[in-house]
Amino acid sequence: MASQSEQHHTSEFRFIVQYAVLTVAIFLPLLVAFVRVTNTYPVAVWNMMQAGGELQRSRTYFILRGETVGGNTVDIRGAKLTNALYGRTWGLVAATANNDNFKLSTLHPDNEHLLLQVGGLDALPAGARMSDLLQAWGQIYNERQPADSPNRLRAIRLDMYRWESGDYNRFDKFIESWRKEL
Repeated sequence: MASQSEQHHTSEFRFIVQYAVLTVAIFLPLLVAFVRVTNTYPVAVWNMMQAGGELQRSRTYFILRGETVGGNTVDIRGAKLTNALYGRTWGLVAATANNDNFKLSTLHPDNEHLLLQVGGLDALPAGARMSDLLQAWGQIYNERQPADSPNRLRAIRLDMYRWESGDYNRFDKFIESWRKEL
């Protein structure tokens, strides 16, 4: 008859073996999928989160840059300025460039006044409020810099580019630029 210590040891060993087999059973298929098939869920789950090669549709994108007091040009990540989600930041920029804030059913009084002043939506230049957005982003950027820093911005610029589609070339067609002195 086995002692209680031996039974406990045997029970503990059986427990370890069962969980080792369970761990291998769960992770071995994932490891095989990772090594052999690189495009099967859950290994390549990012494919489910992005558009898959839509060559027929053009895309517009923006690059935010600043000119420092020290004379350098720096790339600025808009999402880091506001701590917003990346897609939401650039959605805001696209909406501002397209004057979507003037197409709302209830307009801000300043936007309504500007529409009356220029003679309607068709008379507005693209990005009529882009200067305000750039001013705000420039101020946020400069607030994070020491007052005497050469990295403070003297101007901020947003460049708009378009990829015309069809193939994975010619993605840098310059469309327009907005600049704000700070």
